[in-house]
Amino acid sequence: MRDLNGIATVYERRIKTVTLKRSPEHIADPEGKPNADRPDEVYQLLTAIYSHLDDDQEHLVMLVLNVSNDVVGYKVISSGTQSSGHGDAKIIFRNALMLGAAKIILAHNHPSGSLKVSDADIAFTKKVIEAGRTLDLPLVDHIIYTPNAYTSMRAEDCCRFESLT
Repeated sequence: MRDLNGIATVYERRIKTVTLKRSPEHIADPEGKPNADRPDEVYQLLTAIYSHLDDDQEHLVMLVLNVSNDVVGYKVISSGTQSSGHGDAKIIFRNALMLGAAKIILAHNHPSGSLKVSDADIAFTKKVIEAGRTLDLPLVDHIIYTPNAYTSMRAEDCCRFESLT
């Protein structure tokens, strides 16, 4: 297809942000199908992803799940400062839809090493949960990641997440 007055169509335009899929080095499961049924499985995968990111700033990562809760891809949504990272629900769901997500998990790191869920974390997560309900694309967990441990906001019952099943 041709562009219209210099504006590329979605068919012609290669969208760089959706080409990032999981690489073999990010696979925690030897069979190549990392599953997101348990936070500890997600943490293994996040450890591989975050090992490629600067550890002195916050990064918001989205994991893309299929209907069987297999992680089929991921996207670094944003990178922030040493003490904050800003996510945009529009960016999250645009990428989730383009990657064919059935469900998503969000994760962000705390360079300070703190595993405490902040009020800002809860407010942002609630906003994303609500947007996901509207799109029928559920957010099923939000993980706070550090190299030594994690906090699952689902397990801590910080928000009313959608079911994994």
